[in-house]
Amino acid sequence: MQQALMQGVLRHDDLQAIKYPLLPNATWLPDSQARHYFGHFPRHLARAIRRTWLAMRNDKSKRGCFWEPVDQRHDTANAWAARLVELFPAEALAMSASEVDLVDFAKARAAEADRLLLDGADRGRLEAFFQRYGLPLPDGRTDDGIARRAACSLWWRRNLRRVNGRRVEALSISLGLVQRHRALYCSHDSVQRRQMQKRRNRALLEALTAINELGESFTLADVADMGMANPAIRRAELMVRIAGFEHIAVGLGYAGEFITVTAPSHFHPFRAKSGSKNPNYDGHSTPRDAAQYLGGVWGRIMAALDRAGIKIFGFRVAEPHHDGTPHYHGLFFMHPDHVAGFRSIVARYAVRECREELGLDYVQTKAEARAVARQRKDAGQAGTLTDIAAAIQTEAGFWSRPGRGVWQQVSARVHFKAIDWSKGTAAGYIAKYISKNIDGARQDGHSVGEDYETAEDAKGRDARLTAQRVDAWAATWGIRQFQQVGGPPVGVWRELRRFDYQQQGAEDVLMLAASAADTGNWRRFVEVMGGHEMRRADMPLQMAKDSAPATNRYGEPGQRRAFGVVEVSSGQLAVTRMHEWTIKRGETVSGRDSAPWTGVNNSTELQIPANTAPEATEEDHLRWMEEMDASDCAAAIRPIDDSYLPPAQLKERQDKERWRMANGEAVLRRIRQARDADLTGFMASVNAWVKEACIEAQQVRAATLQKLALKASQKRVAKRFAEVAAQPGVEQITDIKAAALGKPPRRERPNASRTWKAPGGSSKSIAEQLAAAAAAADQWTASVNSISRTGGRG
Repeated sequence: MQQALMQGVLRHDDLQAIKYPLLPNATWLPDSQARHYFGHFPRHLARAIRRTWLAMRNDKSKRGCFWEPVDQRHDTANAWAARLVELFPAEALAMSASEVDLVDFAKARAAEADRLLLDGADRGRLEAFFQRYGLPLPDGRTDDGIARRAACSLWWRRNLRRVNGRRVEALSISLGLVQRHRALYCSHDSVQRRQMQKRRNRALLEALTAINELGESFTLADVADMGMANPAIRRAELMVRIAGFEHIAVGLGYAGEFITVTAPSHFHPFRAKSGSKNPNYDGHSTPRDAAQYLGGVWGRIMAALDRAGIKIFGFRVAEPHHDGTPHYHGLFFMHPDHVAGFRSIVARYAVRECREELGLDYVQTKAEARAVARQRKDAGQAGTLTDIAAAIQTEAGFWSRPGRGVWQQVSARVHFKAIDWSKGTAAGYIAKYISKNIDGARQDGHSVGEDYETAEDAKGRDARLTAQRVDAWAATWGIRQFQQVGGPPVGVWRELRRFDYQQQGAEDVLMLAASAADTGNWRRFVEVMGGHEMRRADMPLQMAKDSAPATNRYGEPGQRRAFGVVEVSSGQLAVTRMHEWTIKRGETVSGRDSAPWTGVNNSTELQIPANTAPEATEEDHLRWMEEMDASDCAAAIRPIDDSYLPPAQLKERQDKERWRMANGEAVLRRIRQARDADLTGFMASVNAWVKEACIEAQQVRAATLQKLALKASQKRVAKRFAEVAAQPGVEQITDIKAAALGKPPRRERPNASRTWKAPGGSSKSIAEQLAAAAAAADQWTASVNSISRTGGRG
């Protein structure tokens, strides 16, 4: 007790224990059993668990009409900690394990599984083995595939990262570490793990080289930068497809709808504005659970729209709330006559679960209506069972003609906004959502603005910073962020962008589709593929794939490899993957005159002209320097999605880039020397100008400070004179000073604002005029009273 007093952590229970020794003593410090629970977790999570344990331990809220006893609160807190520990197997990989620890753990478990398989372990024994370490049984097509995965350290490594990351994130969410006032969208641990994973992947890609049968080589990092792994290219392609859909909708006179679909309240751990705990949260739902719920809702919506004959096309975007719970945004186009039916179907399935919290009172099916009617009849309600059931409203009847106030009632779960074409493009409604879920940047590289999910007083509200957290959130929970609804598959589009239709002589549909893909015209591509309502199985172009699928590392058939696009009606084939590539580590090709590009990075082969002049002149050096300056300037301002340029411009730009690399180090050294010489003279003049400007600025600053000091001094003197004038006896001192100088005493002139002169009246002050008027009034009153007393006599 004395130690608690010295530390300043004495609680109300301690004071009660002093007054009443029979009561148990409760301090802030948990007991040894609770400390054992805390040691099961990483340090930062252990501190958060300890705070939660103490909050439960020292909770003074009432239970019914009585205070909950201290011992009962203590047992409740310990039971919560024990349940928390049970969620994480004791033999599983530690939640604070590093990447090295994870790799070692994966190798050890794979070796252990291999020994079990050699001993003849069956499926039940394998399930128990994986359950000990907190992993599910491998999902293989055959028993041999399951056994190979169990003995593969790569499988263990990949699944341990995924499972451990989600468990840590789920625990962080339950402890309140993921919300707008703590860590936005996901925990700091998840962001750090994602950044480390990207660095590992980048290092691996830079160390691997792809070499084809012609000897051409590229690092896998360069190949990745030219594909969808590049956020800028990914964002550009999405915007091209959205703009193409919008052009189709405008041409057809279609309506646009922007919708937002949110999961029920029990999926949200914390409130949006205050960041406080949501009392409706069920305590165990994760963002993965919410994503699966929304996916099921969207699947039912699409099936219902198909049954109703409502054709829509557009994009769906999944993004997180501040606490990591996902929600959907969608931009869809449809016939104007289908808007009402579209809204009813979307709202019907979006609010079906937990509709009571929105104030909706109806049953889902007619069978449920009959069951409710039977209960009411048994309770004594008059009428036949059929009549009672008919009076009970069903879901289909309610949403067939929803009232006007229903849309405001369900706006917390599903919200609709009609696209106003007069206010701008429809793509603008969803452009920011796409950008903030990729890299937070616009086409010119600048930020799209602030992310308003963050707290108002939080730092780092720029969308380019929060986009990194969105990326970590999606990677941790395995959430698909973007989904195209309607229209042709983008796989055919991407393959045709690799295809040189001009040189290979494609015709008809294949040529038109390849031309549209090459120029980035998604609207034209959709038209060539049969329109936005065409079923994908009936489209004229399909992916060309190998007849036999490749075998994966676990001895099972994998996916068939795509090598081009085929026109179904004519059988014409566009081969887009012509080379056989071999991946090697640490091999590069140097000393070649050119580095041809191939289909591996969405470009056709280029022949780069080499510099064949035996010796360059000074004029050549100056010309090269000017061209390099122009090339550097163009490279600085060009858009990063070069793959969307027309073929001629793209080839010209690539030729210039390759020409710069083909002129040799000697020319570059001479150019750098010339630049350095010119730069030296220029920097000397700049330094002289800066020096003069600094001197002038110092002079201006000194004069300004002198003026400010003079003004301050004048203010202080004036203030001092005012204080002296307000002191008693100042007037006498002034009169004595005037007499000594032989001058008449100075009297203050009356304030002009207090002098008023009526037209033709006196120039006396208002006070003097009022006093004279009051005296005259008193005199007149006295005379009137005197006359009344004498009765008018005398």
